[in-house]
Amino acid sequence: MAIAIDTNIYALGKKLNITSERMMNYANKTVDEIIEAETAQGNTKAAEFAKQLESDPNTLIKTYQLDNPGNKFNIISQFPEQKMPEYLEFLEDDDLRLGLNFFSQEQLLKLMQDFAPIEEVVNSAMICFPLMDIIEMMPDKELNNFIVNKDLDPEFLKKNLEKMDPEVIAVMIEGATGSPVVEEDPKKLMDMLYGLDKDTYQEALVAMDPDAKREMVLNMQKQDPEVMQLFPAKAYTTMLSTLQKPDMMEGMAALQTESLLSMNGELPADLMAIVLTQIDPKDLAKIVIKEYPDLLTQIVAA
Repeated sequence: MAIAIDTNIYALGKKLNITSERMMNYANKTVDEIIEAETAQGNTKAAEFAKQLESDPNTLIKTYQLDNPGNKFNIISQFPEQKMPEYLEFLEDDDLRLGLNFFSQEQLLKLMQDFAPIEEVVNSAMICFPLMDIIEMMPDKELNNFIVNKDLDPEFLKKNLEKMDPEVIAVMIEGATGSPVVEEDPKKLMDMLYGLDKDTYQEALVAMDPDAKREMVLNMQKQDPEVMQLFPAKAYTTMLSTLQKPDMMEGMAALQTESLLSMNGELPADLMAIVLTQIDPKDLAKIVIKEYPDLLTQIVAA
């Protein structure tokens, strides 16, 4: 199958000392066929040029104008589909981020959940929303799961509980035990809270007023920003889904190389080939020379 590319066939003829008249006889011939025919006629420049094409990336770039995105696409499209994700590694992160535009907003958010570490998902949300808005939008269910999360340092939690108003602690104990609390002394209230058995203590944590929970999360974040990673990715992607796609795409600046590679690797082959047209011409030339030399025999210069 011939691969048509946009290049100056007569410039090739000039390089090989082929007259314009003779070049007309090579219409619709591949570059390889032209070189082979000229070599058979004793054109030593053609023979030398053939060796350069097989080994020199710069010759390949100039001959096939690999700085032309259309030419890149026509060549890359012939690569085996299963190999294309490997070549994404030649792209810069910003190139890979451009590739994410091919996904729908729904697809992109699902890919973030599947491939991006929670740290990157959090940072994406933090780019798009103020911290206070994120905490306000966090569902009560997730606040409850957060406060009883086994990965939340118990001592860190206690340190922050002790900063809460006594009224908040009293309501927590009442909610867990069902008994009214008349004690007002902060230290005694904390002793009562810590004196509860494990299950009742967790019930007391969940019984905390939602606004008080949000205030505590905010204070915790100021001390240790990583606590926001204890909320699930789904909570953040749900927030991001409320944005228009262009606004949401600003948050993709938080995604790092491995996530970007994995997400772009989910594109269909035709779209991945478009993303790969951002590859440096020299890298593409080296790939063709090393892995797909047979492609050079199929290229027809227009």
